[in-house]
Amino acid sequence: MFSSGAGGYVAEKAEQESGWLFPVGDEVHELGYTDMFTDMFNAMDEGREPMETIYDGYVVNAVIDACYRSAKSRKWEPIELEDWRGRTGVARIQGLKEMIDGLELVKRERLPNGEVKLILKDPGTGEVTQRVVEDD
Repeated sequence: MFSSGAGGYVAEKAEQESGWLFPVGDEVHELGYTDMFTDMFNAMDEGREPMETIYDGYVVNAVIDACYRSAKSRKWEPIELEDWRGRTGVARIQGLKEMIDGLELVKRERLPNGEVKLILKDPGTGEVTQRVVEDD
């Protein structure tokens, strides 16, 4: 399907706003559910750990908990893990940050009415704000 993006329609799971949009033929397979369950049942039969473990779920839940705390406090919150099994002492990855009026751009999102919502973070205080603009 081709979309010019001018109609103001925002599609769920679409990777872009305009151009050729290709539907996913077999969403269950494409999102990895088939492979995940195949690995899990094979691991049970073979007496081994599956590729995704309870620990992975623990980490994901810690991330979600931090998201909820962040939504409540309206600032960045740390991910709290009592049991960290990853590497330590790893250098922090820093990408180029887009700045708008001295604030770091966290996310740019096109709304159904065509306006653009900007999620911005004050690098000094960590305060997160949002701003809606006509067009970006």
